[in-house]
Amino acid sequence: MRVRIGAMKSGELSRFEALLDEALPVASRVARGLAGSENAEDLLAEAVASALTAFRSLRDESRFTPWLLTIIRNCYRMMLRRRRLCRVVPLEAAAGHTQSAANPGDEAWLDEVLAALRPAEREAVVLHYLEGFPVADAARIARTNPGALNMRLARARKRLAELLTRRTNDEK
Repeated sequence: MRVRIGAMKSGELSRFEALLDEALPVASRVARGLAGSENAEDLLAEAVASALTAFRSLRDESRFTPWLLTIIRNCYRMMLRRRRLCRVVPLEAAAGHTQSAANPGDEAWLDEVLAALRPAEREAVVLHYLEGFPVADAARIARTNPGALNMRLARARKRLAELLTRRTNDEK
């Protein structure tokens, strides 16, 4: 992707960098939560490049973080389409990895658990539970309505409860 930085006004690039510095911790976590550790850096780089080229279209700089998260979400969906790669792992396969389940704080365990969710459910969990966005804001970022996001969260909770129950039973 070619980014035309030269076309930006003199102060725009420094303003973009300042806003990106503020949003980067959340953006990195969301990218990792959606795409997993191995693809997060690529996803984030693509989203930042897209955001840089579209920066002039941002009307309200106070909304930079949600705007960037929406770009990350769109880039993630494009990445799935391009690579025809969906990290959904059958619960039976995920349940076989009981060593990583022993330490729920482990990043590999989190990636594994998130991979067991459908992409829409994973997106809802990352935005609402991991990043703490209220349902209304998470729904706006995910371009859905709050009722649909709540349904995704309910399905994700059910799927995660099944996964954790199976793991617990396997460890006994």
